[in-house]
Amino acid sequence: MSRHRSLLYTALILTATLGILHVFAMKYSLYWVYWWFDWVMHFLAGTAGGFSAYWILFVSGLWRRNSDKILLPILSVVFCLLVVGVAWEIMEYTHGITESQEGYALDTIHDLVMDTLGALIAATISVKTTFKKKEENATIFNG
Repeated sequence: MSRHRSLLYTALILTATLGILHVFAMKYSLYWVYWWFDWVMHFLAGTAGGFSAYWILFVSGLWRRNSDKILLPILSVVFCLLVVGVAWEIMEYTHGITESQEGYALDTIHDLVMDTLGALIAATISVKTTFKKKEENATIFNG
């Protein structure tokens, strides 16, 4: 399996896991029983979204990356996930799903931090995977 496909499969598996965990969390009130469960879900969402964003932006051909700089893809992925995370928090607020033991502002900050950490880890793994693939190809073609 190519490394690029493995990034996509990782994103899909994490997204499916996130969906299954969310169904169980809603059925068994896990968000309210375990104060930390929401953080885990935001971290998983950030990680799944990070792999997805990297694959869409840099592997699918939507946005060609012509340089060997590693900061651009990492910052791009984190920015995309922050936009989605902020939109999610706005949706929670407008739909009144903001009950939290710690208060809305602190909960929002924690959620966005976990989204960002997940995205940062996914982007870093993706960049390392992509650069390793480039090095292998260079070795094959340059002998």
